[in-house]
Amino acid sequence: MARFNDYIKRKENEYGKKFDASELASQFIPFFNSHERVKVQFPYGETLTGTIGVTTGWKPVFLLMRTRRSIGSPYTLHSKDKIVAVKEENKYREL
Repeated sequence: MARFNDYIKRKENEYGKKFDASELASQFIPFFNSHERVKVQFPYGETLTGTIGVTTGWKPVFLLMRTRRSIGSPYTLHSKDKIVAVKEENKYREL
């Protein structure tokens, strides 16, 4: 939880009372901290892989970062999205 907690403290210092972490879905926090590659299933049926990142600003959301060199992503993650597998060595292990 260290990376996530550091992020929250940094943003609270930056934005003060305006900072709102309510859109950060808790199921993604362990994977944000660990940098593990995951497979995410979206409610509309699409399943994509990547790592978990976070947007900047006073009301952040988690992002699915598709590659290591990604600096942004159109895939925002919310509470209805779910992680269905985690990459271990060269294969994804279903959760």
